[in-house]
Amino acid sequence: MGLYIAFFPQLIAGPIVRYETVAEQIQFRKENFQDFSEGVTRFMIGLSKKVLLSNSMATVADFAYSLVGNDGGQLSVCMAWLGAIAYTLQIFFDFSGYSDMAIGLGKMFGFHFLENFDYPYISRSITEFWRRWHISLGSWFRDYVYIPLGGSRVDTHLRHILNLFIVWLGTGIWHGANWTFIIWGLLYFVLLVAEKFTSFDTESNLRRTNWLKHIYTMFFVIMGWVVFRAENLHVATEYYQVMFGVGDAPFIDDTFIEYIRQYAVYIGAGILFSMPAAKLVGKRLRNNWFMEIVYMAGLIALFMVSVSFIVKGSYNPFIYFNF
Repeated sequence: MGLYIAFFPQLIAGPIVRYETVAEQIQFRKENFQDFSEGVTRFMIGLSKKVLLSNSMATVADFAYSLVGNDGGQLSVCMAWLGAIAYTLQIFFDFSGYSDMAIGLGKMFGFHFLENFDYPYISRSITEFWRRWHISLGSWFRDYVYIPLGGSRVDTHLRHILNLFIVWLGTGIWHGANWTFIIWGLLYFVLLVAEKFTSFDTESNLRRTNWLKHIYTMFFVIMGWVVFRAENLHVATEYYQVMFGVGDAPFIDDTFIEYIRQYAVYIGAGILFSMPAAKLVGKRLRNNWFMEIVYMAGLIALFMVSVSFIVKGSYNPFIYFNF
C-alpha cells in the first residue's frame, strides 16, 4: 500500500490509478525492453504536448484573460474567442501530456496504467465527451458516488436527476472551492440531463447531423472552459459579454492579428493533434522500417526541442497540479 501511494508517476496528477489496477503488478510485474521503449516514447510525446503546445497556448489564453477588467487594454471579440480556443487546447494538452508522461514512466518500471484520454474533442455529444475526457475521474465518480446513490436504476426520474446533480456538484467542488468550478459542474449537469432525456447522444449515421452535433458539443465545451479558467464569476461574465459582442468591444484589432500571426502554427498543430488523424498516419508510416527510423528521429528531435524550450523558457506548471 505504501508503494502504491508513493509511486511518483501518478502521485500528484494524471490518471487516478486505483490500487486494484496495480496491486498484482507491484508484486509480479515484469520489466522488459519493449515496455521500457514504449514508455520512453510515450513520455517524449507527453513532454512535447506540454512544452510545445500547452505552454504556447497558455501565452495566448493568459493574455486574453489579462485584458478582462483591466485598464491596460481592451479585449476584442475575435481575441476573446482566440483566447477561449487557446485555453481549450491548453488544458487538453496540459493534462493529457501529463497523463502520457505518467503512463510512460509507469511503463518504464513495468506498470501498465489505464488510458485517461480518448480524443475528447471529436465527441458528438456532451455524454460522449465525458466518456473520453479524464476517464479515470469519470469512472471514480461513477463507481464511488453515482452507483452507490442508485445510478439510473431508481424508481423515479426525479431521483435519477438528483443523483446526477450530486455527481456533477461534487465534480465541480473536486476542482476547487470556487463558484466558477461549481457553475462549470452544474453546466454539464444540465446538458447531460437534457441529452439523457431527449436521447440526443444516440449514435447517428447521418454525416450532416454528426457535424452539427460536433459543433454543438465543442461550443458548450469551450463555454465551460471559459468559466473554468476565469478567476471569478465577474470575470467570466465580462468575458462572455465580449465573446458575444455585448458592449462596446471592437470586433477585431491589431492584437488579434498579431497573435494569430505568431501562434497560427501552434493552434493548427493543436487542432490536428487533438484528433486521431495524426495517430493513424503515424501507425501507417511505422509499418515501414525506414519510416520507423524517421518516426523515432522525429520524436528525438521533438524531445530535444522541448528540453531547449524548458531551459530557455519561463516556468509554466501543470494546470491540474492546482486541483
